[in-house]
Amino acid sequence: MRRQRTSSASDSKSQAKASTTFEEPVVESDHDDKVSFKEIMEKISEATSRRPSQYTAKVLPGVLPFGAWDTDSGEDEDKLPRRQTSSAASPEEEAASLSKSTRPIAPQPVQPPNPSDLHWATWSKACRPFTPSTEVGTLKPKQLNLWEEERVFSPSRTWPAGPLRCAAREFYDDQRRGLPAWQAVSWKHTGPSFPVPPRLRRPGSANAVGSVRKPAHDNRGRAHFRGYVRKDEAWPEDSPEYKAGNEIENRKRPPPEEVPGDAFDRQRVIPGFDQGLIERQVCLVLGAGGIGQNVAMTLARLGVQRIILVDNDVYAASNLTRQCLGGKADVGKRKVDVAKAGLDTHNLRSEVTAVHCDALSEWPKIVELARESTVVFNAIDVGVMWDYCVNSLCKELRIPLCAGQSFGWKFMTELYTGRPQEVCAFCYDSVASTFGAAKSAVERPNGLLSRLCATVKVNEDVGAGALEAFLATDRQFRCTRGPQLSSLVRQALAKMEQNSLRYGSLAEDFLSFLRAFQEETVFLLQPGRVSSLQEVTFVPRPKHAETRYVGSWVCPCLSCAVTMVSQWAALLTAPVEEFLVKTAIPQTVTFNLDNGMTGDEQLGYEFGALGMPLDKAERRFCQDACNSKCDVCASATMLAAEESLFVGCLPVTLAPVPGIVQDAPRSWLPPEGAESSARNAATKEVLLRKGPLIHLGEDYSEVVVPAMPALDWRAELSEVHRSWAPEIYAMPLLKVSGSGEEAKAPSALQGVASGIRSALVKARGRWFRLKGCGNRDEGFLVEKKGDKGEQTLRGCCFKHTADTELRMTELVCQVLGSARLDCANSSMGCYRYEQKPGWPLPKIPRYCAVFETKSNARLGDHLLGGLLSLLPHMLLDGFEHLEQCLLRGRGEESGELLETADLVCCGMATADVLAQLQQAKRSLPERPPPSSSAVPAVPTAVASLWDAVCASLAQGLRTLSSDEPSVILWLVWRLGWECGATLRALHASGIAWGTYPDSLGIHCNAHSNNFAVKPPGCGHQETFLAALDFDMAFTRENFLPEACESGALGLESFDGILAFEANMGLKTVLSGSDFSNTGVQNAQAPPSHKLLELAIRDTMVTACSEALAGSCDPHPYSAGLKAVAYDVIKLSLCLTTEVEG
Repeated sequence: MRRQRTSSASDSKSQAKASTTFEEPVVESDHDDKVSFKEIMEKISEATSRRPSQYTAKVLPGVLPFGAWDTDSGEDEDKLPRRQTSSAASPEEEAASLSKSTRPIAPQPVQPPNPSDLHWATWSKACRPFTPSTEVGTLKPKQLNLWEEERVFSPSRTWPAGPLRCAAREFYDDQRRGLPAWQAVSWKHTGPSFPVPPRLRRPGSANAVGSVRKPAHDNRGRAHFRGYVRKDEAWPEDSPEYKAGNEIENRKRPPPEEVPGDAFDRQRVIPGFDQGLIERQVCLVLGAGGIGQNVAMTLARLGVQRIILVDNDVYAASNLTRQCLGGKADVGKRKVDVAKAGLDTHNLRSEVTAVHCDALSEWPKIVELARESTVVFNAIDVGVMWDYCVNSLCKELRIPLCAGQSFGWKFMTELYTGRPQEVCAFCYDSVASTFGAAKSAVERPNGLLSRLCATVKVNEDVGAGALEAFLATDRQFRCTRGPQLSSLVRQALAKMEQNSLRYGSLAEDFLSFLRAFQEETVFLLQPGRVSSLQEVTFVPRPKHAETRYVGSWVCPCLSCAVTMVSQWAALLTAPVEEFLVKTAIPQTVTFNLDNGMTGDEQLGYEFGALGMPLDKAERRFCQDACNSKCDVCASATMLAAEESLFVGCLPVTLAPVPGIVQDAPRSWLPPEGAESSARNAATKEVLLRKGPLIHLGEDYSEVVVPAMPALDWRAELSEVHRSWAPEIYAMPLLKVSGSGEEAKAPSALQGVASGIRSALVKARGRWFRLKGCGNRDEGFLVEKKGDKGEQTLRGCCFKHTADTELRMTELVCQVLGSARLDCANSSMGCYRYEQKPGWPLPKIPRYCAVFETKSNARLGDHLLGGLLSLLPHMLLDGFEHLEQCLLRGRGEESGELLETADLVCCGMATADVLAQLQQAKRSLPERPPPSSSAVPAVPTAVASLWDAVCASLAQGLRTLSSDEPSVILWLVWRLGWECGATLRALHASGIAWGTYPDSLGIHCNAHSNNFAVKPPGCGHQETFLAALDFDMAFTRENFLPEACESGALGLESFDGILAFEANMGLKTVLSGSDFSNTGVQNAQAPPSHKLLELAIRDTMVTACSEALAGSCDPHPYSAGLKAVAYDVIKLSLCLTTEVEG
């Protein structure tokens, strides 16, 4: 068998190239003179002579490997004769002396022969047999590509910096026999080994290394490294290249020009392989043993962003054969430390984090690490229930899970996508055997029952304490005692409606207890709950055979690790063959190294012998649909459906495009002082936007852009780094058609629509809002919007609006935070898209503002619209008394009930209907809606969630006090109060939300659709809403009166603008009117429930007015009502999931 070489030179296709030691930053050598090959080899020999290991060259048939080392030799190096390079030797003498030499052999300078005379691979010497079946096959001779021939026959090359700092000290080249020696033309380093920035730290951090990130970076000239994916493109049949021959170069277009020093070039040129996507991955490796270490080593060579190693064991002598990152000197050290140190040799660019901890007892640490990761490799073997925990966590976080195990000659790997609707590790596997919840396991000789009886007294019932002690000590469970285990035991007994197991029927009761204990434990480990656990040591961990009983060695461990990584890489960025769809990726790979069979093949032979051959259609793939009976997938689907209520579910696809990504500035400069030249120039720039942009050319004579009456914000130039997710920061993202070519790129992201020009994308467990990333999937359009035919660019932000929203969002976060209110967004930065040929209005730069966001569901179109549609399902009748409550609350005795919008426009009083019900000691007969099957308006995607929330609402309504007349009216009061309190806080701080008239109409951002409905547990717990959309906001300091137009609405002064927002803006929209240009749809209730709609709108407007006036809150926050109110919110949002908003 051919032994593995320890040289760190490149792969067999480029062995003539030596690779550098990869360090950041790279230090260039000062040696620029030409150095002879003999001097190079002397330096190499001097370096290798100081190495502690013993080397012996290995001779292969038909191949002369200069410097191919064998590390298994035990011979004394000093006693071996050295090869004399000054004298010539015959090939036979050369081969004979190789087995005794420990020094690399320098080939003698000769004239290059004719390439056609060389036999690079012959059938007699270079072929080796392999036997996949009874027939004997042979490997084909190596065929050199055109670029390989040019490289092999080239008489000179450029060496990397310093022989003692590079892999040249173990240089070999087994394909240059008879050719002249390499001639080093320069010792100067030709460029960085890896074209990636240095590790980034926050400025001023104690761990800051190298330079910090600049405010912006331009990736237009770096297509090789950011977002570039090679396409498998063919030459046209009528092209000169195609007609020149029949080689692959005449059929396929060549890859782009190689960038010097790019270690990942051979990966980048694989068609469809997205190296940039690989380099953004954070990989959590659970377990640093025989599989985990090799997974980490493979990931380091692949070039991922970060590798997180977790283990709590120490390195033992028996680990040396399998755990390839350690050596003899590492025995007794912590495995994660050994692995991290060992990765220094293999690591090309990855950040490595070593975490020494007990994964079960320190479960919250595992959860936090998983939240930072994009994939989990599970190589910890502590039982099925540990795997269940990790599987549920990955399902909750929606990240892929790779698991592997090996023993003897076999290994098995599993891959699951983590997506809610796709198969998981326990879709078809049961955990019943782990809990012993079967009659045979309980009653068999020396079974669970007999072992339990041995621990309890005769004729005594078995209580919770005895059961807990049994679960902690029995080899089937080995649960760790603690509060969680005690709670589960009590809950299982309560489920049986017993306090203990009766001795007279112990077998029956014990089996019932084990089944109840299993149900309670599994319920606790479902997605949505597993991440909140403080430890998972309470799960059963049946004792299994030690590794020594089954054996383990390096080949299955390495094979398992490489297969795990390759399965995941295929899921992430597998190349797509031309004219073919992407191949389905197997869910499980099992392989027997002793007979070369996969698990499917072996089963096929075995079942075939019995007359039951396996059907290939029965194979399972990682992207198969989940099992409808799987509890894990059902819980994950429910979580995803609930999340979609608050962020949206209308899918969009975003693809990376050329442009600039810029961090939001650390600070902003104050407006220029009055009567200064700088202020005059800034004022002139603002006034130019008041009319058409004729100064840009005749083509822009009808083009207008937003023109707020305020000076533009100026960023203070400073170095800053914000915590972007790499997927968002790598390149600007633009909405594209889901069926287009851009959507097929591996780095394309799936998001959800937010209005027409924005989208939300989830990355690393965080939601990001991209405001201005394209007009739906049409790019950037020109629309006629004004009364005089004015045109405007749709789908993007502009420089001044993007800067305004970034600055004002930061300011609003501070203002609302001090008032215990929430802002939905936090500023991250912006994109500036590179102009594409054919884009309209090329002189107007396109921007997209980027934020981290809490929610997307809007108060107006989603919550209120859904609530009005929900009314007929929660209140069939019994609300006629609301008419008198409305009249009394409005200060009227009788008469016709006017619309709430009419009252607000006329400045008349509205009613607090909730207070009127309390005074009259009346209530509304609210009840949970019927099931989804009886409500056609419920979308299929949220039908299960609807039914679950209805059940929760029914229980919540039963627990409410009779003093609460209406959950719905209490909820809308809280919503109206939060709207008024938010506007009051902004106005008190001198901030206008954004109100001004221009040629496109009256703009007012103080409306209900600029409040997002927060999901439960987000932000301040006493509120339901969070404000957003401040691209037209301005302060009293940068307000520009000369940019205002005088009129009857009083919008020519800052105080007039604030008054308009308070009276004609927010309250008008809450009342159901749309006096200003807001775009709120203002849904209406059915005619049969018009009285309820008036009560809701009156109550909201009254609450808003009271909050604006700073009055005392008559219906304060209540934690009990909040839980029931959120059920009403979820049901309302279920009815508006398809509303664009």
